[in-house]
Amino acid sequence: MKRYIIDAQTLQQQSFEFDLEVGMELFEAMEMTEMSAVDYRLRVVGTRLSSNKLEVAVEGSGSVVVQCDRCLDDLKLEAEASGAMVVYFGDEEKSFDGEEVTLMRGDELSIAQFVYDSIMLDLPIVRMHEPEDCNPDMLARISGVTE
Repeated sequence: MKRYIIDAQTLQQQSFEFDLEVGMELFEAMEMTEMSAVDYRLRVVGTRLSSNKLEVAVEGSGSVVVQCDRCLDDLKLEAEASGAMVVYFGDEEKSFDGEEVTLMRGDELSIAQFVYDSIMLDLPIVRMHEPEDCNPDMLARISGVTE
């Protein structure tokens, strides 16, 4: 999970940019067991807004493999991830609330939760193949039960 840490020295710069490859390790660390594969490429951009305020934004795209809600076969979902959060530097540390975080000066920032949330928010709640792409054997079983 080291790749999701932005060190204090980087945070003090006027701006920074880097690419981040996101895989299963993030979802496993978040105990998200619904995914069987993850392949995302994100661009992380930090922009100094003032002496004690920094914006960190992510943008990118990729795919996840989940189980189809209808037939239970693997379903590959393509999605884009984007989001921004504001980092404040202060005298007391506050936890991440989804959009803002306050750090003590000299602390490092973990963007793991932020990246995870940005990806998850773009995924549909109902995850299904098109009916013609679902497993026909499972569809036959389902239709026998529901009739």
